Amino acid sequence: MGRLDWCDAFVHLRGRSIDFSGRPYLPSIYASSARRIVLRCSRQVEKTTFLCNVVLHTVTTMPGVRVIVVFPRQDQAGVFAKSRLMPMITESPVISKVLLGPQGRRPQVMHMQFRNGSEVYIRAAFHSADAVRGIDGDFLLIDEFQDIAGGDLPVLEETLSHSAHRRVCLTGTPKSVDNHLEDVFRRSTANEWRVPCACGHQVFLDEKVLGPEGPMCPECRQTIDPATGLWVPRNPQSAWGAGFTLNHLATPWLNYPELLERHDSYNPALFRNECLGLPTFLGDHIVTREEVEACCGSRPMARCLDDVPVDGQRSLIAGIDWGGGAVSRTVLVIGFIRDDRFIVVHMVRFPAVEDPNEILRQVRQCCQRFRVVAVAADGGGNGNVYNNLLLHELPSIAGLYAMLYSAAGQQPTQRAGRLWNWTIGRSPSLGMVFTRIKKHRVEFPRLEDSRSFLDEIWCEVAEYDDHQRTIRYTHPETQPDDTLHATNYAATLARHMFNAAMRFDG
Repeated sequence: MGRLDWCDAFVHLRGRSIDFSGRPYLPSIYASSARRIVLRCSRQVEKTTFLCNVVLHTVTTMPGVRVIVVFPRQDQAGVFAKSRLMPMITESPVISKVLLGPQGRRPQVMHMQFRNGSEVYIRAAFHSADAVRGIDGDFLLIDEFQDIAGGDLPVLEETLSHSAHRRVCLTGTPKSVDNHLEDVFRRSTANEWRVPCACGHQVFLDEKVLGPEGPMCPECRQTIDPATGLWVPRNPQSAWGAGFTLNHLATPWLNYPELLERHDSYNPALFRNECLGLPTFLGDHIVTREEVEACCGSRPMARCLDDVPVDGQRSLIAGIDWGGGAVSRTVLVIGFIRDDRFIVVHMVRFPAVEDPNEILRQVRQCCQRFRVVAVAADGGGNGNVYNNLLLHELPSIAGLYAMLYSAAGQQPTQRAGRLWNWTIGRSPSLGMVFTRIKKHRVEFPRLEDSRSFLDEIWCEVAEYDDHQRTIRYTHPETQPDDTLHATNYAATLARHMFNAAMRFDG
């Protein structure tokens, strides 16, 4: 029996059997077998009920198991233990008999020890993870994860280090994209509840669907029914775990006029967080996710030269944003110019933990497989070493351009042989990428192949630099933008070489 069916059969809530009707989004969440699960939700979508059900199912069906439930504040932990979890135990006859015995003897609420040997520890960890040190657990559940001290998840997960189960469940309501809840959600499968429209559009439930009478398709303005939605993963190959995002618009108890009233009365950030379960941003977005995704064509990601359109096979340029350390990853983007449009044919990223020599080998093999004619690569930091090594291993390319950002751009200067230095204006060159995206002068492979890479482009925001008195582009600390820079390098060099060829032909 699956967890959802088990809860339907045995859990009682507020004096009667729990009711899951009208919630087509729940089966996939309850059925997930991923070692890590993250729920990024708006308020009032029953995420705390989900945590209670996970606890009840686990401690009842797995005698001797230890579950640790963590909240940011002590009052939240107390309310969960006394007003949510304990009443569900005592009101559910079968569960109460298994856990409390015939006498129904209640355990200590912050450390529940049950008749079948299972235990539940309920703790608060706002400033640090010290409250859970020394506890050995099998399951770790964290509510309001966005308010837990940043960087504490690895410490909290250490409580599971001796367990054969080592299951983690995180729930929370997003704040800004620069938050650890958004970080883990981005690393997960990041399932979105998308509603099919008769026009063929798969509608994501955000501000754009708010019609005067009910949710509607932002493309054709037809009414849509959120109950017909399906989970669509943004990152289906994730090794981190399963992620789900859910908000008021998908729930069966939605009072749409009240939601519109909140939309009109709440500030935009609060409405986006609390009602839509979506993060807000540090500054103004340069391009939206929809604008970037609209640049995707119908062709799949090329895997070899034969997959590349014939008119681009002899003019492919590679852009590389070298990684370094334990966080930054290397991203490689390959494309060519066609009719003043930069056509991306291949994108690949290499994990930060990879051996540098292995990354260099894979980058070389990829460039050789596509027979790139030139490379534009990050010239700062590790790039100074990587670029010389890569140039030596690619004798057939016309040149390698070490790209350096500055406030103002310059023309490329030949450093030695096929190695060039090129200082480009950071804001002007990135601004050109964004402008070309808005004008559909960049084309990416089909959306299902490109989606996770595109997240590293639309995340960029604009901030005013008081020192330089200029607008600069930045990104949340938890959201990399490596693909943006690799694309910028490749597109800049491709346009340069295309224009040079046109002048030569003229």
